[in-house]
Amino acid sequence: MSEDEIKKVAETKLWIEERIKSLEREIEALRETLAVIDSFLLQKGFRPAEEIKQVAEVKEEAKEVVAEEVTPLKAKDGRIIATAYISSKNVIVVPASSIKLKSSTPPFTSYLMGKKLPQMVEVDRAQVKSGMLKDDEVLKFSVEEDSEGVIKKISIENYRTKSRLKEILNLITWTFEKMLEKS
Repeated sequence: MSEDEIKKVAETKLWIEERIKSLEREIEALRETLAVIDSFLLQKGFRPAEEIKQVAEVKEEAKEVVAEEVTPLKAKDGRIIATAYISSKNVIVVPASSIKLKSSTPPFTSYLMGKKLPQMVEVDRAQVKSGMLKDDEVLKFSVEEDSEGVIKKISIENYRTKSRLKEILNLITWTFEKMLEKS
């Protein structure tokens, strides 16, 4: 190969490298723009088809729980991180389809599922012992995950009072926000 040919190949290589860098910058700018648009649409109540499908699946699985109220759970930045389907006795919280939260991500298991909700159960059990509550009125909770440990839904039965429901939803929102910071 002649010196001129080597020079042309080297120039072509430099041009390709610069073009790749330029396209990567453009892709990053497009991703940032898309994130802003997604955030705007979520704030306006837009729901992606995947999330609607997921909600339909949750409703199908939880026919016995008729949602009287649907409440979005929002992060401090305003984006919807979950939706709460609330009935008079039960609440089902479904993470937004745009986020993947694994139950192994702190502080989900250690704080929410291992400390705060069990404390509420213990308060209820003490009230059962004192005769203030019946056994079937004790708070119950469960988590449904997919095969990779991603949280599909959190079901809570017998929250009993609006103030306790608010506390539970605030705990879940705070926990999900902390999990998002770590993922």
